[in-house]
Amino acid sequence: MKTLYKACSDYIKTYSKNYNKKRILDLGCGEGYFTSLFGLRNNVIGIDLQNIVPKKYKNFIYRKADVTNLPFKSSSMDLVISFDVIEHIQNDKKMLDEAYRVLKKGGHILFGTPNRNRLANTILKIFGKPRSYPWLIGDDKVLGKMIHVREYDYKELSNILKLVGFKKINITPFWFGSPFFKYGFVKVFEFSKRYCQYYFFEASK
Repeated sequence: MKTLYKACSDYIKTYSKNYNKKRILDLGCGEGYFTSLFGLRNNVIGIDLQNIVPKKYKNFIYRKADVTNLPFKSSSMDLVISFDVIEHIQNDKKMLDEAYRVLKKGGHILFGTPNRNRLANTILKIFGKPRSYPWLIGDDKVLGKMIHVREYDYKELSNILKLVGFKKINITPFWFGSPFFKYGFVKVFEFSKRYCQYYFFEASK
């Protein structure tokens, strides 16, 4: 059993090893830890609205930019990544449209986002207190109010990716655990896929 953050870190670290000497863009890089994993072997740019990247992450370039209006040429990236960002974006389709535009033909995206039907939310719904959106999840000292504009279920993710034009869509249910404990199972069994905590979705242009 692992914490969700540790499990996600391990998954992303393993995935990053599939790329070498590629041009990669991280949408909403935040402090840049996941960005830096890809920066070990690749030419990586991380964008965000604020620069909070610590000096220790020197293996990628930070640029201030909006994920729905990318300052990069079309067909210029081999891979676009983004973790825990799309659920905060008002125009999520525009974000995916831009990701699609900057990808080279045959390029890939790897995004991560919470599952709206995760176990914690399902329990709230059973007790008559369903989660409503937009949802204020906290107030960060640097970033300000942290709001989930929406969250997704499996079908919704598939539909928006198809609408944008992505192909070979693969959505991986990830991590299953109790909302009352920080530890859970990395492997999601068939019966628990609907209630997993997180989705990684991968697709190609």
